[in-house]
Formats: sequence, C-alpha cells, structure tokens
Amino acid sequence: MPQPLRHVYQLYIRTTPEQLWQALTDPALTKLYFYGSAIESNLKPGGPLNRRRADGSFMLEGEVLEIDPPRRLVHSFIVSHRKSEDRDPPSRVTWEIEPMGEVCRLTLTHEHYAGVTETSRGTLTGWNPVLSGLKTLLETGLPLEITFPQGEEA
Repeated sequence: MPQPLRHVYQLYIRTTPEQLWQALTDPALTKLYFYGSAIESNLKPGGPLNRRRADGSFMLEGEVLEIDPPRRLVHSFIVSHRKSEDRDPPSRVTWEIEPMGEVCRLTLTHEHYAGVTETSRGTLTGWNPVLSGLKTLLETGLPLEITFPQGEEA
C-alpha cells in the first residue's frame, strides 16, 4: 500500500509562542513573509481562513478545522488563484508550536493531498520561502527579501 503524501517542515525560531502565534495570525505580519498575502480569518472552528493578495484577489482559501492558541492551528488549503475547474481538492495544513527554552519549534505538516497534484508539487518547495521569511522576520524584525533566479519561482 502506498504511503500517503505528506510534507513536513520543522524549524526552530528564537521567539515566544505568543509572538509566533501573532506572526501566523496577524494580517499585517503575514503579508511580510507569505508572498505578500494577508490572512483573513475569524480564527474560529468552521470559519474561513483565506489569504488575500494586495490587489484584493484570493491566493488561498480554507476553513479553520482546529485551533488552540498559541499551540496549534489546523486548516484546509485550496489554491484559489486557479480557475475553479482547475483547482485541486482541499488539502490540510497543521501548524504546531512547541516552546523549547528561548526558542520555539514550529512544525508545519501539509497533507491529505489528492495524490501528486499541482498543489502538492507547488507546496513542496513553496513553503520554504514562507518559513524562512517567518523565521527571519521574528528573529530580526525585518522581512526576508528573496530574488529568485530568472525563470525560477518559489
């Protein structure tokens, strides 16, 4: 039986759980590291969790599935900048924050893909700039500016 497709990222950030939670849920902060998109959510189970670009268009759409501030956030994930007929089914993202002295371990698990899809391929590398930007922002107070080589996208 094939293993389910799952991407797991783990990083250590010199911050507090509360500061990390704020960076994950405050639209003014998310747009500094999440491809310029601001989170939109009431942060309640069953409520929306969307990411909107500066031009007002949706980048991602989802629903809050579980929430336990400042430790855990689980939401569905739909790449919404594609035409509705070209969208993959929802997948699932889990953010887990674990304090470890002066740092927090952040584990992001992206799973429940509908097989190898455009979403699964895109998020395999797409999460890396987001997580690097989040870490840099929290540890330095400055956004991470990444200039990708021509023809390469995150």
